Amino acid sequence: MRTLRAMPARLALLCVRRHRLVLLLWLLLLAAGAAAAGPVVDGLDRRPWSVAAHESVRGNRLLDGVRAYGGQIDAVVSGAPVTDPALTRELAAARRDLAAVPGVHGVTPLTGAAYAADRRAVLLSVRLDRTLAGEDRRRCERAVEARLRAVQRALPGVAVTLGGSDRARAEVARRSLADTRRAELITLPVTLVVVYLLFGGLVAAAVPLVAAVSAVGTGMLWLLLLSRWYDLTSPVLSTTTMLGLGLAVDYSLLTVGRFREERAGGHAVPEAVVRTMGSAGRSVLFAALVVAAALSGLAAFPSDFYASVGLAAAGTVLLSLAAAVTLTPALLVACGGRIGARACREADEGAFAALARWTRRRAPAVAVGVGVLLLAAAAPFLRVHLVSPVGELQLPPGTEARRFADLVTDRFPQHRPDAVVVVARTDPARLAAWAERFADAPQVQRLEPATAAAPGIAVVRLVPVPDEDAAAATRLVERLRAERPADFPVRVTGRAALDADFRAEVVEHAPRAAALIALTSYVLLLAMTGSVLLPLKAIVMNTLSLGASFGALVLVFQDGWCAGLLGVHTLGGLGYWLPVVVFALAFGLSMDYEVFLLSRIQEAYRAGAGNDLAVEAGVQRSARIISSSALLMCIVFTGFATGEVLVMKQLATALTLVVVVDATLVRCLLVPATMTLLGRANWWCPRLPGRPSPAPREAGPPAGRPTEAAVRTS
Repeated sequence: MRTLRAMPARLALLCVRRHRLVLLLWLLLLAAGAAAAGPVVDGLDRRPWSVAAHESVRGNRLLDGVRAYGGQIDAVVSGAPVTDPALTRELAAARRDLAAVPGVHGVTPLTGAAYAADRRAVLLSVRLDRTLAGEDRRRCERAVEARLRAVQRALPGVAVTLGGSDRARAEVARRSLADTRRAELITLPVTLVVVYLLFGGLVAAAVPLVAAVSAVGTGMLWLLLLSRWYDLTSPVLSTTTMLGLGLAVDYSLLTVGRFREERAGGHAVPEAVVRTMGSAGRSVLFAALVVAAALSGLAAFPSDFYASVGLAAAGTVLLSLAAAVTLTPALLVACGGRIGARACREADEGAFAALARWTRRRAPAVAVGVGVLLLAAAAPFLRVHLVSPVGELQLPPGTEARRFADLVTDRFPQHRPDAVVVVARTDPARLAAWAERFADAPQVQRLEPATAAAPGIAVVRLVPVPDEDAAAATRLVERLRAERPADFPVRVTGRAALDADFRAEVVEHAPRAAALIALTSYVLLLAMTGSVLLPLKAIVMNTLSLGASFGALVLVFQDGWCAGLLGVHTLGGLGYWLPVVVFALAFGLSMDYEVFLLSRIQEAYRAGAGNDLAVEAGVQRSARIISSSALLMCIVFTGFATGEVLVMKQLATALTLVVVVDATLVRCLLVPATMTLLGRANWWCPRLPGRPSPAPREAGPPAGRPTEAAVRTS
């Protein structure tokens, strides 16, 4: 651990001596990352749950593997009776033209199943060849879309609405990329302005921005490498970009701020860089390792989606760390002479120190009051409803893919997307005979005839009775699985089965993931502080702030509070992967501030201050950086929260809430109050070989305030 703690200073020495080489290497990496961005975006898998061990996923993969076509484009043609002669002629011509498009496997026939219940709308499905890929597929899709749009132009009063699951997933991916680019364009200039106002100089403000762009840009190389083992999705790209921007700015902000203090102490640029990395660099190192360790908890889930998010985000965190401990020192060496120093004579006295002192005098009341407030804010999460993150439901209600889904649900009940699908390795007659026993079940509205998907594989659909929360469909899935046939294997799939499987995965594996995250965070904080109780306190504090944020998410995205004001649409619940990913990300981000704060408190304590004065000094010394970092994090997350895709709105909003709660109630009130109550017990740890001692080098007097010089020593 001593080697780990000394690593930032040693790297700083290397960067001071070879700063031009370091800058050149980062420039080359950034260029390579820019070249990798195209393949990463093109390779995004539009099926976020395509790899998992669940029965529903295996059933879907079996159907995908045997079907003769490779995706489809659907269209609802509405506005005229299906018996209208002009509509009949135009649809017949459109079907002939579509069948002749290179790459089209076929067009569904115009039978009774294609007509709406009121006979004033038609559902067309154009199926594409399995072999289509790349530019050939895009060319075919454009030709199909153009011909379908021509129906609307040819018939006044007729509307053509395109959609379907494939198109919805593609639209979500497209809008996610657009949201990411727009967020970058919004947040980077605003961040530059805010950092300029904080530091009072353009050069100092530019360093965090350069580090952020470099971390995100080189992150594309990591994503390209990761895509060789995992099917990456658009949420992975958006999440890593958002996290990379926030953390890289965060770490560089801390480093530049400490560098200015060292320069104010009269140190030359090279020496100031080394001293900065020996203190702030060590804090950044442990903060980044804690965030990466928290993200590793996602590996506890069997679905590859969680592993891909965790590995992608952890890699981005480590790249942000690499930029902070190599690129930022090299930039400071190159430009440090033009970065103004900031004297810190007032470092231990100020508004935040006064607030900490006020909190110390009322520690029991503050600890209880803030704790109760956070628990009350978390209470709505006890009634959270986890819903499916289906493609079209992530889009705003006015988008075409969403309107198509609503049209199908309202006017084509025979094509309801919530049907339970049973796939069996048998013939249709045997499957139909087994399924017949469920025809009169209270959860079943209609049993459709069994069909052959391929030789030796049969499929039957059971349409559940409609209800608001899909409880009937879930009960039907459970019954079908409980009463499997004994003489042939079946797989129960469909949207309701997918929802049930992934909700069950969250419930089963979330405690294990949380325990792994807490354990790794505890070990790293123990190594940094040398204290047994401080890591436990940090875990409790972070859990409270996370709970409050989860409660707010339920109020906004499940209950609809302030939904119109915030420009969001609700699904009656949270996506079932959201709490898992938010917990891992937000837990790590909260630990970021904990590390920054504890490192400053420990510096004062080891310099000879008593526990109470060390807390006051640490809160004051870290307040400017933590507040500025929280503001910049909120700017980044808010930029992503303004996007159109609901899943990223939920994620960005959750992280914003975590940062706000953590940087205000927790760091300013709850931490000082609890550390006052614990007193010297904060720093207790059994004597172990090689661990850092948190005890003061020069113990202060038992009463009164130690000398100012002792407190300022670090």
